[in-house]
Amino acid sequence: MEKVAIVTGSASGIGAACQQALADLGMTVAGWDQADVPPVDVTSRESVAAAVRRLPGPVDAVVLAAGVSRMAPLLETTDEDWHFQMDVNAFGVFNCLRELVPVVRPGGSIVVIDSMGGLRGAPYLSAYCASKFAVSGLIEAVTPELAARDIRINGICPMYVRTPMETRELEWESQIRGRTPEQVFAEYESTTPLGRVAEPEEVAAVAAFLVSEGGSYMTGTLIPVSGGAHLGFTVERGNP
Repeated sequence: MEKVAIVTGSASGIGAACQQALADLGMTVAGWDQADVPPVDVTSRESVAAAVRRLPGPVDAVVLAAGVSRMAPLLETTDEDWHFQMDVNAFGVFNCLRELVPVVRPGGSIVVIDSMGGLRGAPYLSAYCASKFAVSGLIEAVTPELAARDIRINGICPMYVRTPMETRELEWESQIRGRTPEQVFAEYESTTPLGRVAEPEEVAAVAAFLVSEGGSYMTGTLIPVSGGAHLGFTVERGNP
């Protein structure tokens, strides 16, 4: 039987890579994004409900990759910054789960693209980290409820990934800290034991594993995919 998957935030970055990775598994993948026609807005219950009604039938896998970030010192973080990130990152995941879980087949799998910002706070990302900590708690809270339906749910927590979002964050951080984007990027690399940032396809490969039979006994996990950056070490290259 052909398997069907849904990927949110599928227009670019990690979401686009996840859509391709699941297609490579032989799944029929529907991408949901604001850029689609019709658009799917994860912050709107009606938009997501309408997208569910357009599905031809049950789904086997879901990857919730829609997400946004803004960077600012705490005292310069606006109400709009806070609500924008909370709406997309936290409510968006909740909203999609509420609408999609009833149409996920028993044995199905849900993957949420969370963040290392959902496990550890970071300067200038107070609203973003708060939204991602909410996502981490949501994943853990719903795990037993979904297990009762024979549905697995796991979160992937990337750190530095070469995406349009990271490009924007490099610009913001360089302005806040009075450094060039190249200097900030060099710090990202030096504090990553593997010595480089991730490509979106490397995060997508973990999502593909989690929805496959290989991940059949994994649920309720929050998996760092960070090249070791989450450990907080500074690495001198070529000096083992």
